Amino acid sequence: MKAEPQGMILSKHFSFFFLCRRCFLPSRVFQIICLLAVLTGVLPAVADESSLERKLPPNLFLEAENLFHSGDFFRAQFLYQEYLAGNPRGEHSHHILFRLGTIDQQNRSFATALKYYKMVLERFPDPLLSHEVRFAMAQCYFGLERYDEAEALFRRSAASHPDPKRRWAANIHLGKIDETRFDYEKAISKLKDVYIQSDVKDVQDEARQLINRIIDENLSRATLVRLLRKYHSGFPVDQILLKLISIYREERNIEQLQAALSGFLHLFPEHPHRSKIETGLERVKENVDRKTRIGAVLPLTGKMALTGQQVLQGVQLAVNQSGLTQEGKLELVIRDSAAQPVERVVEELAADPDVIGIIGPVLSNDVKQVTSIADRYRVPVFTPTASLHGLSELSPYFFRNALTRGVQGKYIAEYAVNMLRLRRFAVLFPLESYGFELKDAFTREIELLGGEVITVVPYERSQADFKRQILEIGGLSDDKLEELVQNQLETSSKSPSFGQEGAISRPRVEAGLWSGDEVENLKVSLELSYDAIFLPGFYDKVGLIASQLAFYNVDTVTLLGARGWNSPELIKIAGNYIRKGYFVDGFYVNSKRPEVNQFVTQFKTAFAEEPNILSAQSYDAAGMFIQIIRSGAQNRLQMRDHLLSIREFQGVSGRTTILPTGEADKNLFILKINEKRMVEDN
Repeated sequence: MKAEPQGMILSKHFSFFFLCRRCFLPSRVFQIICLLAVLTGVLPAVADESSLERKLPPNLFLEAENLFHSGDFFRAQFLYQEYLAGNPRGEHSHHILFRLGTIDQQNRSFATALKYYKMVLERFPDPLLSHEVRFAMAQCYFGLERYDEAEALFRRSAASHPDPKRRWAANIHLGKIDETRFDYEKAISKLKDVYIQSDVKDVQDEARQLINRIIDENLSRATLVRLLRKYHSGFPVDQILLKLISIYREERNIEQLQAALSGFLHLFPEHPHRSKIETGLERVKENVDRKTRIGAVLPLTGKMALTGQQVLQGVQLAVNQSGLTQEGKLELVIRDSAAQPVERVVEELAADPDVIGIIGPVLSNDVKQVTSIADRYRVPVFTPTASLHGLSELSPYFFRNALTRGVQGKYIAEYAVNMLRLRRFAVLFPLESYGFELKDAFTREIELLGGEVITVVPYERSQADFKRQILEIGGLSDDKLEELVQNQLETSSKSPSFGQEGAISRPRVEAGLWSGDEVENLKVSLELSYDAIFLPGFYDKVGLIASQLAFYNVDTVTLLGARGWNSPELIKIAGNYIRKGYFVDGFYVNSKRPEVNQFVTQFKTAFAEEPNILSAQSYDAAGMFIQIIRSGAQNRLQMRDHLLSIREFQGVSGRTTILPTGEADKNLFILKINEKRMVEDN
């Protein structure tokens, strides 16, 4: 066979790579192709590199560089690979290999990046570039958690890299490696040297932040005291003292707290935190008799004043009933969150070491504002009302006794399956956040319990006509239902099986007189593939939906709902159409539960009005605090630990367990619509 000319071979290879690029192969696939071509010697090495280079687009490298520096790494990678494939040992090849390694490193493909960096060191031993390559390799080893290899290279960079910023960065990474090995004191020592010796602000800031994080997250009290003796003054003594102040405040160790506060003011008279430290010291000194305090942060003026008053009434009733205030063992400290920023109110209470817990704030947005303060001062914040999804994730010191949508959806699902013995469900929900949350919680729990959600259909909150949704869940008008039955009788056909996909409803003959081919007094009904419909809406829309369900013959299934049903208006709108209806709520003033009866009577006596769910949840939150204090808790640490251990607390807003997340899991109230009345069912 006659051999092809060298130039023709190269031309074919280049055409292949160019085609790969134009076909937009995945980056990794293209990269592998290029590497195989280079490493296996398929492409000629030196002889005709110049001729190949002439066949490449003249500005290919510059175009790739421009893309790289503009942050378009994906397109730059294609051009770099194209250049490298066509000119594996050209004048820019070492630079391109380094760039490809950098791109993979940016994408956290550390193992692949290391391969490129090693190729640079092996093929192009440039002394200047090698320093940067070894530093990048150290970063990759660190990212792969191969700390021994990373340490060796970082040490080399710290000793010999020509760029001072790289030397400082290497030392910072060496401190991080010590941290991964739990050698925190060694890490702080390294990072402190960087902070003191470096004159680059970014480097100083990074070192300081790392030291602060290690102190805040990892060091025990004993280690902090040992470091305090070691360093005496200056940074990081201020951070060590601040952490010790936080610990002593949480433990309510007044003697040590006072000493730490005084020591801080003596050592750091110009510190940015001086005013807060002075306030804290005043708080320590003013409570001479050392009463345990509970804070209450509530809106007592402005547009939310009524809500704040209802919450306060529940808290006050629980505290008064405890007798602890009369005994001089407890003080309730009330603050108006509407009169000044809620952050300032909470911080003032948190700075007082005798405040071992805070009830409130009322609003979810206010809770978001104060979770960082709760973390910093390590004070439990217990809201009885804020129900926004995801709040419990914000802080390990956040707790709530509110009726969340997740709890409602979960509980009504449990009741439907375990008590009502229902198995198959349809869901008709509003396109709003509360609708989605209730729908998700309900369907998730149904599936966990072995039930089945047959269909899920949304509706707009502004709707008044629900025909489309009801037809989608299998509803039929009288005329359509009779037409289908007559057709079945005439053709002797059978109704579709519910085992068939999409079969949600089918007509059924209940009665009739047959005389030959004639049928008289025909009575028909609609058979459905599900046992119940979950309607997590408010009473006005639920009332309209219930009446329209009856019109379209969806009138034999059980209807299920959430707290939005709890209004006498629902009975007025749809009392004639709801045959079997159950919904969940967090409080029922007419409940037969003895604890609720007693609470309602005492509340009426104290305030001359009936309690609502806000008062009930607040009464229970304060009750949990009081139970913990009676059990011997004297500080914030003990309060937090005891809150997390609460199981089956017999509250008036339901039997309550505090979950590890800080959320309340509750035995709620099930209300039944029976003969146009709402009555308790559990």
